[in-house]
Amino acid sequence: MDKLVNGQKQALVNTYPATLDFTFEVTNIHPTLPSELLSVADPLLTDCTFSPAPPLTVPVGQSVTYQCQYTVDSYEACVALGGRDSSPDTPNEDVTFTNVFTAGWDVGSSQSSVNVKCEQEHILYCDDTVYISTASSSDAGLPTGPALLYIFDPTAGTLSLQGETSLPYNALAFNHVDNFLYAISSDGLTQPSFIRLDANGSATVIAPLVTGASNSAIWGAGTILQDGTYLGFERASNRMIRVDSTTGAVLSEVVVGDLSTFSLSDFAVNPLNGQIYGFNVLSQRLTIVDPLTGTFSDYPLPALIDGVPSVDNNMISVTFTTTGQLFFYGTSNGSTLANTFYSVDLATGNLTTVSTGPTTQFADGAVCAFNLPPAPSPRPVTRERGFFGSSEQALSECLAPGPITLASGLGMVKTQEEALGVLWAHPTLSADGHLRSDAQSLDVRLEREWLTAICNERVFGTQAPAVTVGVGGSWGRVLREEALRRLTSHNQSGLRTAVPLSKAFWRLNPIWGMSNALEPKF
Repeated sequence: MDKLVNGQKQALVNTYPATLDFTFEVTNIHPTLPSELLSVADPLLTDCTFSPAPPLTVPVGQSVTYQCQYTVDSYEACVALGGRDSSPDTPNEDVTFTNVFTAGWDVGSSQSSVNVKCEQEHILYCDDTVYISTASSSDAGLPTGPALLYIFDPTAGTLSLQGETSLPYNALAFNHVDNFLYAISSDGLTQPSFIRLDANGSATVIAPLVTGASNSAIWGAGTILQDGTYLGFERASNRMIRVDSTTGAVLSEVVVGDLSTFSLSDFAVNPLNGQIYGFNVLSQRLTIVDPLTGTFSDYPLPALIDGVPSVDNNMISVTFTTTGQLFFYGTSNGSTLANTFYSVDLATGNLTTVSTGPTTQFADGAVCAFNLPPAPSPRPVTRERGFFGSSEQALSECLAPGPITLASGLGMVKTQEEALGVLWAHPTLSADGHLRSDAQSLDVRLEREWLTAICNERVFGTQAPAVTVGVGGSWGRVLREEALRRLTSHNQSGLRTAVPLSKAFWRLNPIWGMSNALEPKF
């Protein structure tokens, strides 16, 4: 017996959704007699119709071939499959899953397996994902490799590593034209290079950077203008350059102010007016720079941070969303650690703390500021049940349109307490301490994922799969387990896509969720 996926024993997936073509060939190897094929089974391909269906007779030396397709919706779905397969070697650090096909004969059974390896997509999508890069530091305090690329989650205050490169880089910027990140690799010793980065943090050198700045200059600020050209800045001589992002050629070069009046660590373009915004370290004010002339203008008053005047602060990351929201990542009053994420009021120039994250060095950030055709449409956003069970704002938005009917059809969720009771329900032990039966445990897991799918639809607009399990559980266990698999996969399919920053779902509090949960009867 032989099984293949996309014509091979192992398939590599790095774009999503990905359709996998499975083929299974079962052969009668008996030297003289026909064999009876009694059954075929594949735990992954439960939706597949095996035709011709067993039982059937396979003549001597003949084979029966089955074909079936399966869609891996996302990288996260692949990770989940590795946790549910029968292989003791998965899940593993390579992110793979193993799929086994079993054929039952009149004289025994046989198995064949294939492996699917998944990688993160190389292309980036224009959403509110906050990318943060950091570099190592030499004994002399200069940037060195490796440089690491992260995704910052403002809600959880965490950094998720995407990949690394040996080149130290800074001045990170998202290019909406080709959906890659761009940056400048500078180590303060050798000639800088203009580079491109993919979603896995792998770097490609576009060209050496030829400017009037010395090789000792550390380029720290970068942004992409609406036409796709790159704007970079280094604070040793306040040079600002405009670069052709395709060739790396420097198109223009100006000096912004002078070293006694102007200094910043990062800037970003406002998609609504095309001007460049940053935080002037010398004046502790929000500042605006003309991208063509380099003329800058500080806000009239020093910035307030959570209502208190800013003192000796530095904002190492400046990002705009496509809707014109401005965010900083930097230090806070009384601390030199760059570990705080702020929202910025463009009317006043004041900062409000959103969350606290890890401390970074030689760091910069980037978000897609322009979502213009023919950019890929943003991928659907989903979050798992723990998100809705920990965010009072998100759960309130989910329940605002009205009650949610449970998947069983035997009840509905009307209040936050009832919703939390479903989301935090334990599959094996009820709130009053009783052990659940296998059927009840399945019901709990199914209702948790169903409620999560409905919340994903109501809050993020990601349509829930059409799932009906029958009133009172009239569907059999196999169909209910398949519904659970579909819902779980759906709720994991959009985890890579950022929650829109405009939602302002800043804080997760699972203790709030668990302490307010009112468990229903399953």
